[in-house]
Amino acid sequence: MSVTLTNTLGRLVTFVLPHESYCLARGTCACGMQPGRGGRRLPSSLTLATGVTLEDVPEAALCVPAVAAAIRRGEVALKRQAPSAPPSSPSLLPAPEASARVSRKKRGAS
Repeated sequence: MSVTLTNTLGRLVTFVLPHESYCLARGTCACGMQPGRGGRRLPSSLTLATGVTLEDVPEAALCVPAVAAAIRRGEVALKRQAPSAPPSSPSLLPAPEASARVSRKKRGAS
């Protein structure tokens, strides 16, 4: 599942996504490796300009303490996106009698 984050603060906000919290919650490493750094991981980051909404952010970002704190303080607005899978359950499909309710012209009526 992904989330939408909106910067409600009046300035640019950047979050470092540490390997210990973000990558662990994500299940795969999102860190970069730069040559000459001795094999050290370089954490990824999330930057939101003033008033910008960023969609399809992995839910693992909510496990980062700085992101969670900003949401609690109201500096970043959170909106969860519903999964976009078609309904597969029979209870979610329209009832067959709903289409039978369409008024039909009676014989002999003009």
